[in-house]
Amino acid sequence: MGYWLELRAWLLRDPAKLIRYLVLFVCSIIVIVQLYECFSKLSDPPISTHSYYNVNHTIEMPAITLCREPPYREDVLTNISRGYCPHPKYATCWMDYPFGEIPFEEFFANGTFEQDETFYLYGLNGDKNNVVIDSSIHFYMGRCYTLRPVTAMKRVSRAAGYSLMLEHNANKLASDVDLTAGAGWHVFIHDKRENFTEINMKGSGRVEYVFVNINEEIEIKLQSQVFSNVETHTETCSRADGYSDLKCGEICIWQDLGDEVDCSGPWMHEINHEPCNNTKSMRNLIENYRAVYESSDDYECDCLEPCESRIYTTYIQSRKTFYQPEPRTLLYIYYTTKLISMIEERPSYDTTQFIADVGGSLGFLLGLSVLGIIGILEHLTLFFCGDCIKRLQLKNEQRNRSDSPEDGQSQASVETLDINDVFTVEKAQLGKY
Repeated sequence: MGYWLELRAWLLRDPAKLIRYLVLFVCSIIVIVQLYECFSKLSDPPISTHSYYNVNHTIEMPAITLCREPPYREDVLTNISRGYCPHPKYATCWMDYPFGEIPFEEFFANGTFEQDETFYLYGLNGDKNNVVIDSSIHFYMGRCYTLRPVTAMKRVSRAAGYSLMLEHNANKLASDVDLTAGAGWHVFIHDKRENFTEINMKGSGRVEYVFVNINEEIEIKLQSQVFSNVETHTETCSRADGYSDLKCGEICIWQDLGDEVDCSGPWMHEINHEPCNNTKSMRNLIENYRAVYESSDDYECDCLEPCESRIYTTYIQSRKTFYQPEPRTLLYIYYTTKLISMIEERPSYDTTQFIADVGGSLGFLLGLSVLGIIGILEHLTLFFCGDCIKRLQLKNEQRNRSDSPEDGQSQASVETLDINDVFTVEKAQLGKY
C-alpha cells in the first residue's frame, strides 16, 4: 500500500514530465513499427506492373508446332502389334505385342510420318533457310514438327511471315474415318524458346492453338505480348538461355510415372527407367499417363517460371476451301503491325524511398510537431485537472506534516526564535532614541 502511495505521489509531483514520457514512449513505438516496415519493404519490395506499347524495328516470329490428325499409320501399327491397333492408347495394341523382339522406338517411328510426308512447301519470308525444323515423338499426338525462326523479320506482311503447304494421307485412310471432321492439323503457336509438350498445354497459358482441316486455306494474324517478371525472395524465375518450364514439367511428370510403374515408354526421354517389357506394365503406364493427360488440374512440379515470356494471340483473317486434287492445306501466319504490348514488373520501393521514409519516421519522433503536441497536452491537463492536482498536493503535504511531528516542533521553535530576535532588535532601536 505504501509503495502505491509513493508511486502516486511521484506521478503527481510533476504531471507535465509524466505526459512527456508517455508521448515519447508512444512515438517511439510508432517509429519502431515504421522502421520495421521500411526494412521489410527494402528486403522484399512491393511489385508494380507497367504496361505500354513498343514499336520494334525487328519482329521476332514464334515457333510453330504441327501435329497430324490422325497421328499414326493404322496399317503399320496393326502389322507390328499383331492385332487391330489404330492408336497406341488402345489395349488391343499391346495384347500380342512382340516384347523383346521389336523395340518401342521402331514401333513409334514406323507408325508415324516423316518430314517429307508432312511438308510439301514451307518457308519464312519466302525462304526455307530462314527456319529450322525439329521433330519430337509424343504418345497422343504422334510425331510433331516444330519450325523455329533463324532470323528476325524487318517487315510485317503476309509475304514476310510463315507460308506452309502441308500434305496429308487422307485418301489412304481407312474407310471408316470421316475425312471432313477428323483429318487435319493441330497447330500450336508458342515462344521459340519453349519446347512443345502435349501434357502441359492446358496449364501453360502461353500457347495458342488452332485446328486446320485438310483442303483448307487459312490466314492467321499474330499479335504478341511480352511479360517481364521480377525475381523476389518468394518467387524466383529463370533467365537461363534455352530454359523451358514446359519441358521441365514434362520431365517431372515422366519421372513420377516411371517411378510408379517402374518402366518407361519411348516418348518418355531423359528418365532413368528401362522400357516396359510386358503387357501389364505397358497398360498400367498408359492408364496413368492418360489420367495425367486428361486431368484439368495442374501437376505439381518444382519448375521455375521464365523471367521473360512472350504470349501470342491469333486472329483468323480468312478461312476458305483450298482447291487441290491432293489432300493439302495452305497456311499463312504473319504480323500486320510492329506494335508489341509490353507488360513489365518493377520494384516500387528503392533505397531513395527507404531513406525518405526513415527520415520521415525520425522526424516524427524528434520534430517540432511532437514538442507542440506535448505542450498542448500539458496545457489541457492543467486546464481540466489543475484544481484536482492542487488539492491532491495539499493533502499530501498535510499528510507529510502529520506523519513527522518532530519536524513541526523544530519548525515552531525556529519561528519562536525568529520572533524573539525581532523583538530584541526593536527594543534596542527604541533605547537609542
